[in-house]
Amino acid sequence: MSIFWRLLLFVYNVIFLVIAGAVLARAAGRPEPLAYVELIFSTPENRIIAGICALIVIVLIFYLFIKSLKTAPKPKAVIIDSSMNGQVSITVEAVKVIIMKAVKEVEGIKEIRPVVNPSDKGLVVYLHMMINPEYSVPEMTDKIKEIVRKYLEELGGLKVAEIKILVDDFGSLNKA
Repeated sequence: MSIFWRLLLFVYNVIFLVIAGAVLARAAGRPEPLAYVELIFSTPENRIIAGICALIVIVLIFYLFIKSLKTAPKPKAVIIDSSMNGQVSITVEAVKVIIMKAVKEVEGIKEIRPVVNPSDKGLVVYLHMMINPEYSVPEMTDKIKEIVRKYLEELGGLKVAEIKILVDDFGSLNKA
């Protein structure tokens, strides 16, 4: 939830807290809440402002009500096979696990962050990685592409359209 909606939800809760406090005070026999309500509605300008505020609260209530009825979004999935008998798909998170398993076979990788995007031609895989500077970048990236493609096609049954690699932050051998 964005900061705007969190702030709006906070204001919404404060409004209901004030209303509940006023009702509780009136139930305890205190006349002040009614005096404040009379003061709010004493002039036409105050009535217009109170009406606009009430309208905003009503819209917010309906929005939050509708938002609460919506179901959680389904995890992003890649279709492996679709036929008359049914459909087989795999989540993007499971594809990332396969990629991480494949990359473990390559020596010299310090860290990797895969991003997977399904497309019409197959998967587009982006690998953002940090490698050991002692290894050859072209050789290592070719090996990574080959292994990742092999794992995704053999283990996952997925078609790979392209694999893009970004090697970042080599670091230094002797950090001070």
